[in-house]
Amino acid sequence: MAFQMGRNVLVLLFTILLLFGGVCSVSAGVYSLSATSSPTRILNGFFSNAFSMLMKWILSLKATTKTAISGRPMMKFESGYTVETVFDGSKLGIEPHSVEVLPNGDLLILDSSNSNLYKISSSLSLYSRPKLITGSADGYSGYVDGKLREARMNHPKGLTVDDGGNVYIADTDNMSIRKISDTGGVTTIAGGKWSRGNGHLDGPSGDAKFSNDFDVVYIGSSCSLLVIDRGNKAIREIQLHFDDCAHQYGSGFPLGIAVLIAAGFFGYMLALLQRRVGSIVASQDEQGILKASTVNQNPYQMQLKSSVRPPLIPTEDEQRETRRKLFRVFRENGCTNWSICC
Repeated sequence: MAFQMGRNVLVLLFTILLLFGGVCSVSAGVYSLSATSSPTRILNGFFSNAFSMLMKWILSLKATTKTAISGRPMMKFESGYTVETVFDGSKLGIEPHSVEVLPNGDLLILDSSNSNLYKISSSLSLYSRPKLITGSADGYSGYVDGKLREARMNHPKGLTVDDGGNVYIADTDNMSIRKISDTGGVTTIAGGKWSRGNGHLDGPSGDAKFSNDFDVVYIGSSCSLLVIDRGNKAIREIQLHFDDCAHQYGSGFPLGIAVLIAAGFFGYMLALLQRRVGSIVASQDEQGILKASTVNQNPYQMQLKSSVRPPLIPTEDEQRETRRKLFRVFRENGCTNWSICC
């Protein structure tokens, strides 16, 4: 419909241009009729004016291109999964914002709206009841360090857990990083001087500044805490104490020692085996050399006496042979002593 209307408008404009060009040409021809009465000049002027006006109008038009946007989403669906609600915070007045797993398998639930931290068993169900770790049951916010139940946070947005079970909170509205431990309660390890406003300042933890939009991630391989400072468009690092990561390294030492002991033992056994094989090969080579020298020996050359000493205790055959020779000597030479002959 729109295309048909546009074509009709174009035809109408073309007709008007032709008529306008014709009128102009006729007037020009009448004006110049006194100078020349050639009809060829009149027709040429008419068509030239009409064509030039038409070309100017066509060139003045701007083509409008439209980009076709598909309204259908490009989605590849993979079946075989099931969604199930295992914790309903609306019935308990809890608004889960983030979840982390403790080393013992329990879950930590961060309620950013109420500035609270809860702990719950990993076997979640609709009947699970979380335990308040730190914060206020009434939802009061603030900035208080100290004992777990007396501490206050101000709408934290992130948390992470190290290998020792210590919890690190991104207390965004207080622009600080808080540490929660069983022995030390709640402490501040970086930032917190929000009276001077937010910003981007590195250095000692007490002088550091963060924006009001950041999160924390624990990196066990480097024993450090990464701060994703979104407001400053930066990633920052805090080196933790070795005691906070000692659990990870302590579990690896026995395995490493066992591997070293096993490697040393097998190396020692391999050296003994190699030495034994070498001695056997050397003895076989010596026997081969002796045999070769015996074969190539001059028949008139005297053989070397064996350097092997006879055993101190003669064998049974040798003892029997000695007695037989002794009896033969006595019988041939006669016996002068009766006791000896007997």
